[in-house]
Order: sequence, then structure tokens, then C-alpha cells
Amino acid sequence: MTEHQDPPAPGDRPAAQEPGREPLSTATSPLGVPDSLTIRSEAAAAVGAELLASGMASYRVRSAMSRTARALGLDSFSSVVSYTDITATATLDGRYRTRLTQPQHVGVDVDRLYRTQRYVETLPPGGVTPAEVFEQLAAIRSRRPLHPRPLNAAAAGFACAAFAVLNQGGPVEALAAGLAAGLGQAARRTLQLRGWNHLLITVIAAVVAAGAYLLAIGVPTAAGWLGPGHLGGYLAAVLFLVPGFPLITGMLDLVRADYSAGLARLTYAALIIISAAASVWTVSLAVGIEPVPAAPLGLDPVAELLLRAAATFVGVLGFALLFNSPWPIGLAAAGVALVANSLRFLLTEGGVPVQLATLAATVLVGLLAYLIARTRHVPRTSISVPAVVIMIPGYAMYGGFTLLNAGELFSSVMMLQQAVQTVFAAAFGLALAHLATSSSWRRVEQPR
Repeated sequence: MTEHQDPPAPGDRPAAQEPGREPLSTATSPLGVPDSLTIRSEAAAAVGAELLASGMASYRVRSAMSRTARALGLDSFSSVVSYTDITATATLDGRYRTRLTQPQHVGVDVDRLYRTQRYVETLPPGGVTPAEVFEQLAAIRSRRPLHPRPLNAAAAGFACAAFAVLNQGGPVEALAAGLAAGLGQAARRTLQLRGWNHLLITVIAAVVAAGAYLLAIGVPTAAGWLGPGHLGGYLAAVLFLVPGFPLITGMLDLVRADYSAGLARLTYAALIIISAAASVWTVSLAVGIEPVPAAPLGLDPVAELLLRAAATFVGVLGFALLFNSPWPIGLAAAGVALVANSLRFLLTEGGVPVQLATLAATVLVGLLAYLIARTRHVPRTSISVPAVVIMIPGYAMYGGFTLLNAGELFSSVMMLQQAVQTVFAAAFGLALAHLATSSSWRRVEQPR
């Protein structure tokens, strides 16, 4: 999970003493010091660093810091938030201080995100001291992951098995994809805890998952227990690597004109996708196989709708647990996705282009997430992002890259074009829901 550096120890130069007034301390040690411009700005920035490291979009990070700054008694707090750092200027009694804050790790942790945002929302009207802010953040950071490592790996397995079903895979493909994804996520989690580079972790996890899938299919086939084929779930086995949070929040940042944060998030997401796709393609090239889409199951329309609804619920719940979501949040996200993705399926079966169907479904996701966030006091993104991740065409992304490397330019461009358009439609659907339900999204003013 995410970790943070302690606030820096060096102090600023003391402020000039005014007649009849004690000078404000500028010590930066987080506890046991008088309130000062320095320590108050440190506390407000620490809240932003916690939210940024947990996956929150930049606008919400700025809003939370501004709200904390007001509770701390600062006159103003202006900030610029990118994907990996925060530059903020605080003012107090005519003096100002600018600082740069950088979380050690930026990832996704819905439990920390939820608890930090909830703390900010419930700050007492009478104000708060910097010591209280630091103590609360320390208590949040000290929490262990909600789900043990075996459950974390199993969540990835169930999510990718559900993806295999949604991509017309049968029981064999779903079982193999689930087993392979679980092993891949176990490898990724182990390396994350050791602080390895994200791209390197992605490459290793993709190779492990792809190799495990081929073994899970190849050994029974060689033994005569399975017939040939069953490669329809090969790409589904690595879809746990789809960077859903930075992909969606990056698009939302762009809608809010937070270009530095949005472009950085999308660049990171693109690098992760390319790293995973290149690894899967390399494994398939080394083994000498060519991933092919699964053949349609040929089910009755009602039976297929029910199967897709069940797979959607399981898949989104798996992704939510993968993001360290509390069970109530994970179940709420899965329920929202079940309704919205069923609507999407009905629209596409009725001849509506997948991009428009995705736009309509994600608008519904955004509206339902808004209602749940208001009544349950949970972060909106903790509901909407896992619910939308199941609609991201990861299979088309990886498949298009594979076709591109195989020299099938036309087929790869068509597949990648549809994937990109669907991602844009999903993000714009959520953005439209935000614009419809939030006055702060409809205005151009920035939080201060």
C-alpha cells in the first residue's frame, strides 16, 4: 500500500516580531509545536499527499486541502496537483509559504482514500490543530490492508475469470484465466511490497500470468484431458493489470482542465498497458501460439444477459477488493455495475454502437455513484471507477497491440480505435454525470 515521508525537519527563518504580538513559531516538527504558518501548511499538504497517494483525482485533492486549510485557520491555500507531487502556497497574516510535497508511492487504496476524505468532511466547525491532523493521518496510515494477500490474489483471479466470461469464454477459459491471474497478482503484490519499479512489476506479473495460463491449458491438452484450442481466455488472464484508476481519473482531470495531472496519469496508464501487452505478446511469440477470440457461447438472450450480469457483479467486486475497498463499498460498486453493464449489453444487442452504449451506461454509473456517495458518505470514485473498469476494453487493447506486432496493421488499428473510443466514452459518461450533479464541476473556479 502507499507510504509517505514524514514532514521535513528543517525550519524556516523566524518571522519579524510585531509590536505587542508574540512571534509565530516556524518549526516544522509535526507534534508539540505552536500553530504557525509553516506547520499549518504542512498539515494541509499532508492531507493532500495522503489522498493523492491513494488514487484520488487532482480536483478532489485540492478541495480537501483547501477545506483542511480553512479549518486550520489559514487565510488561503492555493495548490497545483500533478500525478506525483503537490505544489502549494499558504498565506497567514500577510505572510506566505510555498512548498513541494511528494508521496513516496502513488497507487490505489480505497480504504485510506475513504477514511481520509471522511475525516476532512467531518472537521469540526471550531477548527482543528495541526497536531490533530497529523495524528489522524498517522492512524490512517498505520492501518493494515483490509484483505490478506491470498484474498487479494483470489480477487484478481475472480475478476479476470469474469472478464473471460464477458469475452465469450467458456468454463475452461474462465478457470484457466482465474488461476493465471491469481498467480500473476500474487507475484505483483510481492514485488510491490518490496518497492520495485511499477513497469518492471507489470512486465513480471504479465509474464507470470501468461505463462500460467498456457501451462493450465497446455498440460491437460498434452495429457489428452482437453481438446485443442481454449486460448480465448489468454488475454483475459492479464486484465487485472489494466490501470483503471489512473485511466479514468486522468480523463476526469482533463475535463476539469487539470492538464498536468491528467496527462501524467494517462501517460502512466499507457505505459502500463504497453508493458503488459508487450510481455503477453512476447510470451505468445516464444511459445508459438496466436491468441484468438473465444467462439460465441450461443446462449439464449435471456440466459446470456443473466450470465453477463453475474460475471459483471463478480468481476467488479474482485476489482474493488483488489483496490483495498471495504466490503460495503465493493458490494455497492458491484451492484451499480450490474445494472449499468446490463443496460450496456441490451443497447449493444439492439444495434447501438458500443461507444454510445458505454457512454449511456457510465452516465448511469455516475448518477448512481452520486446517490450512494451522498447517502453513505463514501468517495464517489470508490464506487464509479471499479464499476467502469469492467467496461474498459482491455481485451481490445492487448489484442490490438498483438495484431500490430504481427503486421496486421488494418485489423490492429480498427481494434485499437474502438478501444480508445470506448475509453473516451466511459470517461465522458462519468464527466457528464459529475457536471449534472455537482455545481463545482460546472464552474471554472478552482478551490482555494
